[in-house]
Amino acid sequence: MTPLTMSASSPVLLTEIRPGEASQLAVIDLGSNTARLAIFEVTGEGGLRTVYEVKEVPRLGKGVRDDLSLSPGAIERGLATLTRFSRHLTVMGNPPTIAVATSAVRDAPNGRAFIERIARRTGILMRVISGEEEARLGYLGVASAWELDRDVIADLGGGSLQLASTRSGQLERSSSLPLGALRMTQDFLRHDPPKRKELEAARDHIRKELAATPLPRPSERLRIFGVGGTIRCLARVAMELREYPVQRVHGYRLNRRDLDVLEGILLEMTAPQRREVPGISAARADVIVAGLLVVDELLRRTDRDELWVTGHGIREGAVIERLAIPVPASQEVLAFRSVTAAARAMGFSLIHGEQVRRLALTLFDRLQTRFGWTANDRLVLSVAAWMHDVGAVVDPWHHPQHSAYLIRNLASLSLTDRDAVLASLVAYLHEGDEMPEGWAKTWRAILTPDDLQVARQLGTIVYFAETLEGARLTVTLPRGSQRLRIEPYRNGGASVPPRAVERLRKPIERVFELELVAPDE
Repeated sequence: MTPLTMSASSPVLLTEIRPGEASQLAVIDLGSNTARLAIFEVTGEGGLRTVYEVKEVPRLGKGVRDDLSLSPGAIERGLATLTRFSRHLTVMGNPPTIAVATSAVRDAPNGRAFIERIARRTGILMRVISGEEEARLGYLGVASAWELDRDVIADLGGGSLQLASTRSGQLERSSSLPLGALRMTQDFLRHDPPKRKELEAARDHIRKELAATPLPRPSERLRIFGVGGTIRCLARVAMELREYPVQRVHGYRLNRRDLDVLEGILLEMTAPQRREVPGISAARADVIVAGLLVVDELLRRTDRDELWVTGHGIREGAVIERLAIPVPASQEVLAFRSVTAAARAMGFSLIHGEQVRRLALTLFDRLQTRFGWTANDRLVLSVAAWMHDVGAVVDPWHHPQHSAYLIRNLASLSLTDRDAVLASLVAYLHEGDEMPEGWAKTWRAILTPDDLQVARQLGTIVYFAETLEGARLTVTLPRGSQRLRIEPYRNGGASVPPRAVERLRKPIERVFELELVAPDE
């Protein structure tokens, strides 16, 4: 096989990708338990979309010697994995590639020799990153999906736990602790299922490590973001047990009640029994208990009741760093980036969506105070307006239902579960239809009755904006008045079609209890 030549300097900067275009960049993440190859498509606006991903479980951290050297078996498994990854990259056209190795390799005295063997056999130039670098890449990955403030990012791998804390969205400090799920399992949980004394010893060790690590003081603003396959696995199991109505893990809030239920079930099981639990893969069955203990103790240390699970982490962070994509950013900017990636993938028009959004926000801003809508509701409206017609790529005649499904299940959409579901319902209602009766029951785990009312209102706003698309309007609603007046801009706005106004009168009156008034009335 001809060796691949992958230079770390080959990718272009984001500024060299024009809006509407895209570039590809591959990332290899070689961890202590798993190895992943992901190929991302990056839009000129900074949106990321995974177009190809493969995972293997070489378990480099398994059977390490007393001096933390990689075992001969681990080295061979790692070489075989990277050889297969190089073949995948060849098939995918050899995109520019970033390749990083983390805990098991950086801790091993023979790690450098292993990296050199990888280069000779495959041509892949791997970089061994420090724990602080790993934490920083995790921070960048999370910052590509969430508007950060006073937060802690916890990246739980096989060999280590990276912690990054932020202030006003900026990285403040980072640290790396030897609390990875595979390492903790090998060091403490020698029996299957683990004995009580082993669990207590593991917890005591985790507490001591966390107590010695500087973390922000507990406050209502403090959030914990969880990164890594073990944390996502815990979330999938919790979602299965709860029969959670949304399938995407990105955005799920793993709470103390979930953890209590998981401990009651998983701690008494053997690894073969855990493999039968929906959501747990064979690669996680023997290390999931240790990961559960680390997450539980982290929440106790920070006095938090929940952890936000995110699908973005070190691989996305490597792309953000290499292409100089600006983070931190507002949630609206992050949502727009993810929407641009979806638009390119699914072939829907953002030009139409943006025109509808601008007019929708005109009405939203006029009515916001009267109806008590929040900044989150404004974000929901923006996403729904951008994507309300995406379902037409599946079926133009029933596109609202398909739009709702696609918005709700878009894995990389930078919205919480509540906001993603709400945006999907707004898109469903954008043609002025009535709300289905079963929604309250279907979404009760995520949405309140007030949320459903907001969905109805925002759906009507998108209907209003699409009906009058192209018109440049002023919207007025005097304090205490029930008359909503629309009229063209004085400096040449398009006229308001009378038939469109007639279509809108009943929905505006039914949903907002307002009389719609147009020019010359």
